[in-house]
Amino acid sequence: MNTSVARPRKVAIIGASGTYGKGILARAEDVGVETVVITRSPQKFQDVKPTTAVVHAQLYEEEKLTEAIRGCDGVISALGDHRMERPKTHNLPYVWSAMKGAGVTRYIGMASGAMMMPGEKRGALQRTVHPMLSVLKLFGVDYLEQNEWERDSLLNGKNGADGIVWVITRVIRPTGTPFVGAYVHKDKRGPINCSIYDHGDFCLYCVASGEWDFLAPHVSSGR
Repeated sequence: MNTSVARPRKVAIIGASGTYGKGILARAEDVGVETVVITRSPQKFQDVKPTTAVVHAQLYEEEKLTEAIRGCDGVISALGDHRMERPKTHNLPYVWSAMKGAGVTRYIGMASGAMMMPGEKRGALQRTVHPMLSVLKLFGVDYLEQNEWERDSLLNGKNGADGIVWVITRVIRPTGTPFVGAYVHKDKRGPINCSIYDHGDFCLYCVASGEWDFLAPHVSSGR
């Protein structure tokens, strides 16, 4: 699949200082997409290109988010899934509400490669990992809770996600290798490694294209 066909004009990114967020921002700047980085740590973005605006805001400051997002083609979230800090459950309802207030409905999120979608058959990774995760869950340790909360909110239109057009990208092992062209799979898993730039390129494509709407594809690096 050639993800260079469609590009958005302008996107907002949250979580841009993390591993995958850096890849998304780098690809946006590489291809000239106007970008709004929403962050509580603007000092981390001293060397951005002129096409990038940095907005200092907490994600619960809904009015600031609404103004920052206004005019964007979509919002890309690279929020992590820290099970103690719970960044998605604490912040995404405000993000989705701000999006709708700004007239922006396209949302691209990301989840662990171990997360399952309804009716999906387990691949080798899931068959290996899920028994261990199930045991840990018995002891109150749920490593997929944040991913599944985001998934269920979007699937069921809950927690402010009603009316949102979404794609959840699933990746397994991030690498800093150069962009090589992403492989994207609906029902199969590709190589477990994924360049952060491949992933960023695919996220930008999903903002501009409806090809993967309401799906959670696996994204892996080309060979």
